[in-house]
Amino acid sequence: MHDDPDPAAPATLRIAVFAGMAELVGSRHVDLPWTGGTVADARRLVSARHPVAAALIARSAVAVGSGYVTDATVLAAGDDVAIIPPVSGG
Repeated sequence: MHDDPDPAAPATLRIAVFAGMAELVGSRHVDLPWTGGTVADARRLVSARHPVAAALIARSAVAVGSGYVTDATVLAAGDDVAIIPPVSGG
């Protein structure tokens, strides 16, 4: 038997979320069906799925891999994406 992924299955973009945002969405990640798009598209989809977190998502930074990116950055399924909320401290 093989555990090859089903080529007909939709691609998924997994987005890690942290701190208060994880509490708002009820998980440490959000999985989106993904056929392609930008960071801005991903923000809109996550916000639509979790409206209670929309304001925080809008203020948050997004990282792909080890670097921060802009809303115009194109994302592919399988990218290592994280939405990082603003932090404060003393």
